[in-house]
Amino acid sequence: MAVQIRQMTVEEYLSFDDASEIQHEFIDGDLIPMPGGSGPHNSIVANAIIAIGNAVAGRGRTVFASQMRVQVDDFKYLYPDASVVCGEPAYADDNEVILLNPTVVVEVTSPSSIERDRVRKVELYGAVPSIQGYLILDQKRVFAKWYTRSESGWHLRQFTDPADEIELEPLGCTLALSQLYRGVTLQA
Repeated sequence: MAVQIRQMTVEEYLSFDDASEIQHEFIDGDLIPMPGGSGPHNSIVANAIIAIGNAVAGRGRTVFASQMRVQVDDFKYLYPDASVVCGEPAYADDNEVILLNPTVVVEVTSPSSIERDRVRKVELYGAVPSIQGYLILDQKRVFAKWYTRSESGWHLRQFTDPADEIELEPLGCTLALSQLYRGVTLQA
């Protein structure tokens, strides 16, 4: 006899996640725990937030850390490692913890999320009309995937040389890959 597991409603998810010690992404009724990342993961996230924040300072952009929940649609909520809004942030709630209009999202892969970050989230973030760029950074090696939206779908560029520069067109800035991995000890 098969056991059927009842999926959560959005209201149950939001209440549960707000009370939880760790964050959970929510995709069509399923919870995905988002435990804290490793040292390299957190360093890369911090570097990305600092680099992007410095590059867009004073230009009408807001940079958010991983505590900002992004609503993909009525049944999908994600926690990117960083997100950036051009213009005024729009929120789905009065507490301003559910972002509706990110322009760029950043994910740093971890062993438990690498396939979801590189495959499923490309589709999910593509469903958010405001998202014009999706940056994926590998925590095990110097490697970045930069997706930009075009009329025909996502356009992908990859970067592996620390001297490479990533032009974040939607934000009007450029980041050196070396900035994103500064001070990070990568395993051989």
